[in-house]
Parts: sequence; structure tokens; C-alpha cells
Amino acid sequence: MAEFPETVRSISGWIRDAAAVRDWRRVERFANLAAVLNAPGLGEVLQLILDADVRDGLNEEDLVDILGEVRAVAAAGTIFQVVKRSLESDAPAYWLSQKAIGALGDIDTEEARRYLREMTTESWPNPIRWHAAVDLCIEDELGFDEDSMLE
Repeated sequence: MAEFPETVRSISGWIRDAAAVRDWRRVERFANLAAVLNAPGLGEVLQLILDADVRDGLNEEDLVDILGEVRAVAAAGTIFQVVKRSLESDAPAYWLSQKAIGALGDIDTEEARRYLREMTTESWPNPIRWHAAVDLCIEDELGFDEDSMLE
């Protein structure tokens, strides 16, 4: 990183270029590298990709996870929208939703906590409600029973 700082600054552009040609494998590789190197612009470029609602071979779980890992504060709304639009396709295990809940917990802003709190409401599937409540440490306060919530 110290020897080649220009390379680190270029990674987000490489991700953008790979996304433009829908080379999702390359996007994911560069995104993982960029996360480790804390490359500038990573959060913004991943947000743009997720906002585009691609769904044709893109591993949204990994990108959401990376946004949490790098604590991309501005991405909380994007992460929440990814969850909302994928509820049907994410059922019944809700792997993407669980990654999103973890990412929002890692971001840990008032906005991120507000989205998590919303996911604990009756309108959400029980497994999501449970995981969001656990992340917020309010499952007991809300009277959630783990056995019934994960069904």
C-alpha cells in the first residue's frame, strides 16, 4: 500500500469498470481486495452497484457484507432497500437479510439502527425480525421467543 498508493486509489475505478461490463466475478474480487486495503470510494461504488438492482449473477450478500465491514455509513439506506426487494427470493433462510442485518449493525448509526428497528415489526418475516432484534439486543424487551421466531 505504501509503495503503490496509486493502485489503492484506482481499485474503486476498476470495480466500476468491471460492473459496467457485468463482470461480477471481477467486481467481487476487487471489492474484497479494496475492503482489506480500505480503498477510497469503495462504499460509494458498491452502493451504486446495489442501487442498480442487477440480480443477474451478482453476489449481493458479499457486497452488503463488505459495506458493513468498511462501515460505509452512507450505505445504510441502500442495504435496507436490498433487503426489502429481495424478501421473496431470500426466503426461507434469509441469508442476504442476515448479512444485511449484520452490516447495519456494524455501521451502527442512528439511521442503521432505525432500519433494524423497522425490521423487528410485525410486517417482516419472523426470522428477520428475530435477527434484527438480536442485533439490537432487544429480543427480550420485545418478548420474542427464539423458537417461534425462527420458524
